[in-house]
Order: sequence, then structure tokens, then C-alpha cells
Amino acid sequence: MHHDMRNSLFSIGLLVAFSACKKEEAAPAETLLRVNSYKQTCQAEGVFSCYLTQERDQVGSNNWQLFYNNIEGFTYQEGFIYTLKVKIEKVANPPADGSSLKYTLLEVVSKEKG
Repeated sequence: MHHDMRNSLFSIGLLVAFSACKKEEAAPAETLLRVNSYKQTCQAEGVFSCYLTQERDQVGSNNWQLFYNNIEGFTYQEGFIYTLKVKIEKVANPPADGSSLKYTLLEVVSKEKG
């Protein structure tokens, strides 16, 4: 009986270890992203235009953050405020000058005159 108990605990330990490994791969996350009606000049590797965005508890406030990423599948039109449902995935081997996150448009929830 004592031997069975050790085998059971060992099996449970293996299960926990394997599930912990799987979680590190992290399933893509989804979030709502609000995009302002105009872009702002920003600087990273050179100077370019960045979206101004709000996420989570910032949505609806006056706090806008510079968004340095691209949103795959999103066609921006100046003059409109967008609420987007996006998928966020980790990039396996991001370039040194690139982001470790990839944003993909799932749905345009709303598009309002800004």
C-alpha cells in the first residue's frame, strides 16, 4: 500500500510538471483596444507615427498611450475612434528592433467619428 501511494504521488507530480510546461506556451490572449482618431509622432528605431490607444481600465478615460506595434488586418482611417477586439501572441524569436508581441485584429467592435 505504501508503494502504491508513492507511485500515485509521483504520477500527480509528473502531471503537475507537464501542465506547468504547457502553460508557458501561453495561449493567445484577447483584449479590447481603443484606438484614437489621430496618430502621434513617436520614436523607436527611427521616427514614425504611432497609434494612441487605451486598454482595460484606461478605456473611456483621457489617458492615451503610444502604441508602437502594428495591428495585423487593421486598416486605420484617421478621424475615427475604434474599439477593436485583438488577439495578442508572443513572438517566439522577435527581431532586436521588433516587439515580442504580435497583435491581430479579430473584430472591429465600433468605429465612431472622432
